[in-house]
This record gives sequence, C-alpha cells and structure tokens, in this order.
Amino acid sequence: GRHILAQVVEFFAVFAMGWGGRGRGDAGAAKRGVQKAIIKQPRDNAAQAFESELLDPDYNIDESQRFQGKVDYFDKRRGFGFLVPDAENLVPENKVMVHWKEITSSDRWPFLTAGLEIEFQIKKVPVKQGKRCILRAVAVTRPGGEEVALQDEVDEQREYVGGKEARYMGTVKWYHTLQGYGYITLDDAQEGTNEVKVNREEVSGGQAIPLHQGLLVEFGLIKNKKGTLIAYHVTLPGGEELTRESGEARVLAVGQFSGEIDWYDYRGSQGWIVPDNFELLPADIQESVTEQAQRRADKTGKETLETLYFRRTDMLDPSEKLQKGTKVTFEVYQSHFGAGACSVKTT
Repeated sequence: GRHILAQVVEFFAVFAMGWGGRGRGDAGAAKRGVQKAIIKQPRDNAAQAFESELLDPDYNIDESQRFQGKVDYFDKRRGFGFLVPDAENLVPENKVMVHWKEITSSDRWPFLTAGLEIEFQIKKVPVKQGKRCILRAVAVTRPGGEEVALQDEVDEQREYVGGKEARYMGTVKWYHTLQGYGYITLDDAQEGTNEVKVNREEVSGGQAIPLHQGLLVEFGLIKNKKGTLIAYHVTLPGGEELTRESGEARVLAVGQFSGEIDWYDYRGSQGWIVPDNFELLPADIQESVTEQAQRRADKTGKETLETLYFRRTDMLDPSEKLQKGTKVTFEVYQSHFGAGACSVKTT
C-alpha cells in the first residue's frame, strides 16, 4: 500500500484530534488499506507558508544561548505567536514562532501579550525526515528567568456571576477541538440562560484537551462585554483538572503490542504506528481503526492504510527520537473519538 497522508499541516492544527488512517501490516506481510478514487489535492496557503520556513539542518544557531526580545503577536485561542529577538539578523525575517507549551508559566492556559519583554532559547526542529529544519522559541520566561504570570491580572478584570469562587455544574453539549470552543448545558439555568460557551483557554489541564459530548464538568461563570454568560476555569466535578484521558473518555485495553512508526511529525507532535500483527489487537480496536481509515479515505479520496494514532504525550519518554521505521511497543485504548496507541516506547 502507499502512504499518502499529507505531512504538512498548519501549526495550530496540533490542537486537532485525528485518529486512524495510516497503515497496518502483519510481520513480513503486505499492508492492506481502504481506498476511494484518487483525487489530486491542490497545495494550500498553509503548506506554502510552511515550506517557506524550512532551513538547512546545519543552520547556525546556538541552541543553549538565552536571548532577549519582545512578543510581536500571540493568539491565545490558537496557542501560538511570534517573538522578535533584540539581536538583529539572528533569525530569518527577525521573527521566531512560539507555542504555548514552551512558555514557563503556572497560568491555567499559558499565554503572552504583545510587547511583553521575554527571554528564550531557539531550537532547531527537524522536519522532512531530518532533511530540513524549522526554528522555534523554547523555555520562554520573563527576563532573568522569572515565569510568565498573566492570568491573575486577567481574572481581576472579569465580571463574575455569583462571585469569583462560585461554581456551577453542567454537561458538554459539543466541543470542536480544532476550532477551540463549544457549549455546555447548565444543570440549573442562570439569569435565564441554560447554555454557555466554553473556549479552549478556559479548559483546565494546561493543554489542548478534547471534551466529549456528555462529559460532566464544573466551572465558573463570567460575563463578556455584551453581557453574555461564558464558562471559565472548566474542570471535572470537584475541581479536578481535566486530562486528555478524561476528556476523551479513554478505556485502556489489556495487553502490550509491537509495531513500527509509519510517520511522525515533530512539528505537530503526533504520528501513526503500524502494528506488527493487526489481528492480535482486540476486536473492538480493529473495528474502530478500520472505520477510521475508511472515513479518512472517503474524505481525502486517497488510499489510507490502517494504523494507530498517537501523540507525543502518549509516549513514555517524550524526548525519544522517532522516525519512519522506528520499532516500538505500545498499549491501545478505545475512546469517544476512536482508538489509539499510548505508553509508546522505542525498543
């Protein structure tokens, strides 16, 4: 079978959840896949922008040095922005991208504001199987190494319903992980409202967590400038922070399995695993992966092989280097969004 999944995605698509769809194979056997008539897809603007970022892997930058600079722009909802180093000609176009996970902060959802003075390092991230690289800001702090703490200032400016400490209960009606927002149905209506919007940056847990339909949650309520009620600091009942496992309603299957990496995107921190023996996977996992692969094939019009999706956070050691063909062991789970791999470890 052919591997056809587009390997260039817009940066903020790291927040999206997408299971299935890359390959499967028995040890020593040909991989089988599901296919629809192939339709050539045009290159989009995101792909062209990504291509323009690519640098030679030997690009000269001291990754251990700390640099000073300011925030040029930061999109809190999408979780990324750009920093401008004080030193000129340090990086192409004198800007370097930063992702929220690289901000040293204890805020619920780490973020930056335009003009903020910061300190950071610059890391080369390999792409295209190590043939090219892109630059990203990491270990972002305030000057002198102080953590970035902006949440309290934002909270002080809010108008709360029932007071800052008041908490309410509700159920997730729907939530779009990629778009970063959804709606919660209140157990008890407030001010004539029984449904409120929830934005990604108000979900506890410090990462882009998907929220499945029907999930029970606890939250505070604030009013926006128009007086509309919005959920803030969303947690599990009792105030427990949300995790990817709870947000997806994962159910871990019994057993450990082996396979190899079909594809891994360092930029998006996600990839796909080809099981050594697909038929050894639990029956419900097999069925789910096949269904996911078929949906992807129908959507893209391209051959799509059955594999297990995983994220960097599903690795036992996220610092391990992965590339196509890397041998791994893993566990599998079923969730509200589909099947996937976790506890991924190289062998």
